[in-house]
Amino acid sequence: MRPSPTHAVRLVAITLALGCVLAAQGLTPQQLMRLRTVAAVAPSPDGRWLAYAVMRERSLDEAPGPALSDLLVMPLDGSAAARRVASAAAFAWRPQSSVLSWVARRDGDPAPQLYGIDVTGGDEQRLTTAPNGIAAFQWRPDGKAIAYTALDPASELRAANEKLGFRQQVVDEDWRHVSLWQWEIATARATRLTSGMTVQAFVWSPTSTHLAVAASPRNLTDDAYVFTRLWEVALDGPRATKLAENPGKLGGGAWSPSGRRFAYIGAADRNDPHAGMLSVVERGGREPVAIDHALKGAVTHVEWQNEERLLAMVSFGVRTALVPVAPDEARFLRHEAKPLPCAATTFAPFRDEGRIALAGSTGAHPSEVFLVDETGAARRLTQSNPELDGVALGKQELVLVRARDGLAIEGLRILPTSHRDGERHPLVIVAHGGPEAHYQDGWLTRYSEPGQVLAGRGFVVWYPNYRASTGYGVAFAKADHGDPMGREFEDHLDAIAQFEREGLIDPTRVGIVGGSYGGYTAAWAATRHSDRFAAAVSFVPFVDLRTKWLTTDIQNEFYLVHYQEKWPHEQSGFLADRSPLSWAPQCRTPLLLCGGDADPRVHPSQPFMLYRAVQAATDTPCRYVRYPGEGHGNRSNVYRYDLLLRGVQWLEHYLVADGRTRELPPLDLECPRY
Repeated sequence: MRPSPTHAVRLVAITLALGCVLAAQGLTPQQLMRLRTVAAVAPSPDGRWLAYAVMRERSLDEAPGPALSDLLVMPLDGSAAARRVASAAAFAWRPQSSVLSWVARRDGDPAPQLYGIDVTGGDEQRLTTAPNGIAAFQWRPDGKAIAYTALDPASELRAANEKLGFRQQVVDEDWRHVSLWQWEIATARATRLTSGMTVQAFVWSPTSTHLAVAASPRNLTDDAYVFTRLWEVALDGPRATKLAENPGKLGGGAWSPSGRRFAYIGAADRNDPHAGMLSVVERGGREPVAIDHALKGAVTHVEWQNEERLLAMVSFGVRTALVPVAPDEARFLRHEAKPLPCAATTFAPFRDEGRIALAGSTGAHPSEVFLVDETGAARRLTQSNPELDGVALGKQELVLVRARDGLAIEGLRILPTSHRDGERHPLVIVAHGGPEAHYQDGWLTRYSEPGQVLAGRGFVVWYPNYRASTGYGVAFAKADHGDPMGREFEDHLDAIAQFEREGLIDPTRVGIVGGSYGGYTAAWAATRHSDRFAAAVSFVPFVDLRTKWLTTDIQNEFYLVHYQEKWPHEQSGFLADRSPLSWAPQCRTPLLLCGGDADPRVHPSQPFMLYRAVQAATDTPCRYVRYPGEGHGNRSNVYRYDLLLRGVQWLEHYLVADGRTRELPPLDLECPRY
């Protein structure tokens, strides 16, 4: 049977499209899995050395598992190359010394302990023998002790039962506190500093006499999210007193040089979905002073420059800047802001200097070590992925989309490596999770968000900071409250329309990917708006808001932050209407659902229900991939690789041509070694 002329033209078009894709091959999944990322950086007390951690995925020749971290140190005078010191992600310099320390569990250790090495010469030494091990730690400023956290031991009865094989879990009750301790190096003595609370984070005062402690009433994820409060723990006197009654979510903070005031990042109110506002509180029960909580940005890190001045790292949408703060005037000195040429969320200051070190990325590379001087000029010090120099990357550009109600929506768009003016391409929207998160103008490609991998295959990739994203102020972040998949989803549709008007995309070949809330978005696109999307990849999605709420470990966060302080039984009809599961019978979008079978945030029943519903009501291609032992996001390298390969396979299968009636792609993947 001969093909019709129309069919023949379509075959030629598909052949040409595939030829362009193959000719313009950019970043491959194998190359992505080999990339290294600088995760943390810290200068030595004397400013002569810089330590940094580099994360990498395990190779397929290694035992499957989470990413590995190498701790490296380099002399800043350039006298020698960086050298590897240990395998560690968290580390710190011992004050007034050249000793670099980290937590590890060596042979013979019953629990993780603190180790250290003098980078000027010497062997590794174990510095503690803490009975319950060490989780997080921070050196006391005098260098004579550390504060550290450890999980409280099980009761004698529970320990005895566990030896007999009893491993049952009692929901919301089966937890133990994480307590704060002090370990004195000279005397090898441990002293408990807190009890009856779970310590989430802590910061020593420069005077070595007290600490700021972020603690929650229970060791539960929900408590950590919304019920963590700020305490002061003194080495003499009352062990724990309230430092500030922060109203909601809590981020990091820093003491002033005198130890008299504490600056902290937190939520503006209990309904604020993100800790991104700055406040300063004085010891002694004073009320905190809000530093411009109307700021259209999000503070990510803060340090004191002197007693009267702070330096804050602020995300203004996709851009990052260092902004001085005058706490006595309760304002950001925006006229002195120094924009950074890279995306970052934290920095490490040099002692008694204007320089800072940070880990930052750009659209051309993952995070590297940068050195920033007093003027704000940044110099890159490392090149962890030299192989990227030979890889064609798609152009990454800032784009503003004008939503139908007039609101400006910012995002980052990656063009195909093969793009030429006048060409139309398939589009993939990458919806971030949260939705209290945002994309920065840095490296955007990862196992669940394969931007540059898709760009190398001829796709336009759109990373939108849709309404409800952080980085644009509290009001913008709250814009979806009580309205999930309402105006926030229209922002995605308006972007499609704008890109079509620009002549950049083919509106019949639009796909969407996302994880968590982004997975919810992708599932909503595939069901409620199936006429607009030709493929969807939905990772760890919730699909029924009523049952998601009743099976998650953050039910109070849902109540306080996203749903106008109403429980599911108070709005069941509305929640049903905003659930992809309710719209499954009209799904015509080929839908790939993926998630872990041990996810405490989004129960595995969520994607499974949508899979079964689409199967039962339609003949639409739908596949559900369940990852053994994985939680809310994949930790194992093999399952990260699987999701990356399957997601790209699914999008290519259904978006290179009109694939709505095509069969499922092959079940078994080819997994080239990386």
